[in-house]
Amino acid sequence: MRGLFSIDSPLMRFLGRMGDLMILNLLFLLTSVPLATVGASLTALHYACMKLAAEEDSSVFRDYFRSFRQNFLQATAIWLLLVLFGLLTWYDLASVWDGAGPVDAVVRALGIVACLVLAILLLHAFAVLAKFSNTIRGTLKSSVAVALRHPGRTVSVFMLPFASAVLTFYTETTLRWGLLAWLLIGFAGVVYFNSLLLRRTFAELIEECAANTGGAET
Repeated sequence: MRGLFSIDSPLMRFLGRMGDLMILNLLFLLTSVPLATVGASLTALHYACMKLAAEEDSSVFRDYFRSFRQNFLQATAIWLLLVLFGLLTWYDLASVWDGAGPVDAVVRALGIVACLVLAILLLHAFAVLAKFSNTIRGTLKSSVAVALRHPGRTVSVFMLPFASAVLTFYTETTLRWGLLAWLLIGFAGVVYFNSLLLRRTFAELIEECAANTGGAET
């Protein structure tokens, strides 16, 4: 029993990791209150979660706010671009969704493709920005490259937040418990899981960046 509760035991390490994720989740929610800062908050959350995934000995507070300050301008610009892209896509789809003509069908198909691209960018752009120094255009291009490099990992990265959202809104009971889970640890938990999936891909990109001098790790 004494070994079970020692500071290096699996149980205590698990509880410590859960505590770190709950702290990061709270920081993410607080810094996202002004909706314009969601991009910077997502980048900081990815940065801190990738540090945890790599089991680096660091402070989640320091890691989070370091990335938040360092990437604030680029992350905010990317976030606003994605919001604008999403609104335009929604408007186009809404305007032709019930249409029966061939033009409407083409616009619907393009809108669905745009939604997939938007999902890829939302799930990868802020992780890429947290890991690499690059231009906004370079970050967006690298996000698509990361997603296309390993489609299986991309599907996994997409499935957890999608399944979690569906389960949250499945019934009134799951909605109550789901919202509580999102408030306590949900956002940080999803990003942490995705960070575990993306570590190998990022390691490959770091080797390529070092060879081609196309970007530098932050």
